[in-house]
Amino acid sequence: MLTESDIAINLMKDKPGGEDVYFHSLNVTLLSMMLAKELKAPPEAIRLIGMGAMFHDVGKLDIPDRIVRKTEPLTKPELSLLQQHCAYGVETGRKLSLPNEALTVIAQHHEYSDGTGYPKGLKGSDIFLLARVVAIVNCYDNLCNPVKQSAALTPHQALSLMYAQQRARFDTAALTTFVRCMGIYPPGTVVVLSNESIGMVVSVNSTVPLKPTVLIYDPAVPRERAILVELESEPEVSISRALKPEQLPKPVYDYLAPRRRLTYYFDSESSAAAP
Repeated sequence: MLTESDIAINLMKDKPGGEDVYFHSLNVTLLSMMLAKELKAPPEAIRLIGMGAMFHDVGKLDIPDRIVRKTEPLTKPELSLLQQHCAYGVETGRKLSLPNEALTVIAQHHEYSDGTGYPKGLKGSDIFLLARVVAIVNCYDNLCNPVKQSAALTPHQALSLMYAQQRARFDTAALTTFVRCMGIYPPGTVVVLSNESIGMVVSVNSTVPLKPTVLIYDPAVPRERAILVELESEPEVSISRALKPEQLPKPVYDYLAPRRRLTYYFDSESSAAAP
C-alpha cells in the first residue's frame, strides 16, 4: 500500500448506507499509516499502527447506537459509557488475536499529551508512540466528519484548530509532520483559483503542497465527468484563497459536495481520481 514514491491523498465518497464507524476507521487507518511512514517508522511499525487504527473504534459496536449517534451533548453517564469503548475495543482485539502493540493503540487513542485525555489521563511519553500518531488522525477526522454534520469543519479549519489551539494535546513532531503531509490545502478544501474558477482539492502531493489537484466546478460538465486540474502542471494557475462551504451558492455546493462524508485512500502515483 505504501511505497517510496510520492504520497497522494485522494478522496472518494462513502458508499450509501456505509457504516460510520467503518469509514471513520478506514480514514484513520490510512492517514495514520501515511503519518507513520513520514515519521520514518519501520515497515513493521506501519503494519502495527494500521492494525490498531483499523480497530481503534471497534468497541463502539458494544455501545448503544443512540449514544454513539447522539447529536446533542451527552449526559455524564452517557459520556462515561461512550468512553468505555476503548476497553471494549481491547477486549475485542484480544479475541481477534491482535498484537499487543495494536491493543495499546486501541486502549490509548484518546489519550492526550497534556493529560486531558482518557481513559487514564496519561501524559507525554507515557503514551505509546503509535497511539500518539493515531490520536492526531482520529481527532482530525472527527472534526471533519462529526456525528452532527452541521458542526463539521473543513480540512483546512480542522488542521488550523489543532495546530493553533490544541497543539498541547498532541505529539509536537507528529502533529507538525501531519500538517505538512496534508498540505496547506488538505483534500476537501474548497478554493478559488487565480483564474477565478472554484474547485475542491481532491489530491495532495506532499512534495508540492501549494499545487494540489483540484476538481473544478463547471455547470456545463456533469459532476461525474468533472474536470480535474493538476496545478503542478499548470504553472500560471494558483490558489488564491480558501472558502468556507457556507460561502458557496447552492448549485456550487451541491456540485462539489464539500461536506459529504469522505474517505481517504492512497495512490502511489501523484495523479488523482475524481470523487
